[in-house]
Amino acid sequence: MAKCSICGRPAIYVSRASGLAFCEKHFLEYFSRKVRRTMRKYRMFGPREHIVVAVSGGKDSMSLLHFLHNLSKRVPGWRVTALLIDEGIKGYREYTIKRFFRFVEENNIDYKIVGFREEIGYTLDEIVKMGRERGLPYLPCTYCGVFRRYLLNKAAREMGGTVVATGHNLDDIVQTYLMNIIGNDWAKIVRLGPVSGPSHHPKFVRKVKPFYEVLEKETTIYAIIHGLYDGFEECPYAPLSIRWNIRKMINQLEERSPGAKYSLLRSLETAIDILRKHGIGEEEQLYTCAICGEPSAHPICRACQLKLELGILRLSEERIRSLPEKARRMVEAAIRRGEKR
Repeated sequence: MAKCSICGRPAIYVSRASGLAFCEKHFLEYFSRKVRRTMRKYRMFGPREHIVVAVSGGKDSMSLLHFLHNLSKRVPGWRVTALLIDEGIKGYREYTIKRFFRFVEENNIDYKIVGFREEIGYTLDEIVKMGRERGLPYLPCTYCGVFRRYLLNKAAREMGGTVVATGHNLDDIVQTYLMNIIGNDWAKIVRLGPVSGPSHHPKFVRKVKPFYEVLEKETTIYAIIHGLYDGFEECPYAPLSIRWNIRKMINQLEERSPGAKYSLLRSLETAIDILRKHGIGEEEQLYTCAICGEPSAHPICRACQLKLELGILRLSEERIRSLPEKARRMVEAAIRRGEKR
């Protein structure tokens, strides 16, 4: 059995990239230093913040809520609340919600739950079925990602949050990096930094990723130590995504070449610097959606476009004619895409 590199006690974690091993006590110290260093390095939080933690009930977001809740006890100007988006995925989300409820109630943490059914009109399961019936080309993760981000920003703002913290870890980041390379979407790569999103729109809440430099294996161990991880649930839609294959590929690469994930992260940071120097993805115009009034990269936000394609949102001819030209063209194109094939 490996021994802790610091005290010689039995190790619970060995970093193959650095060769260091840690017992439980020194792993928690290592984990805390790593996260706090990331937060300072990227100036994620100020002395006075209302931090809304986006929580799914999974190991990463539960670990983040636990970490920031405990850290906030030493920062008088911080308030930490939890926000869970319930997509309505049968056989999956109900189990993570139970874990979420148990933790927030035991720790007296304020929280809010926002559901797809209440806000969008349908659960994700129903939306996926509707999309298939209409012949739309989107995978379930597309609907989920668009509507989750939409509701996360909207709900966090309504809660009075000054910043949203998400549980994305290093593995998540480099997976998304490779997905965007495959999709040739360089503007999205620029937005993969630890602090993301344009902050100049009055309705936009800044997003930060405190686990940006933390491996998924490390957040898993942290969750197990603190009793936050009592089971394993995988979203039933996950295997349909390209992320599923990329995740497997990167893990195999890391197994053969320890430290590969950190190298990919450094590559991402280099790519972001180069892209910004060429003006790609920087200072992009941020619109206010002409339909719902939420921040958008286009005259009509992606959430409203999907609602139109799915037939969830219907606009009168008079309303469509009243829209600005670019917005009107986008609405008409979305409606055409949504016509049953």
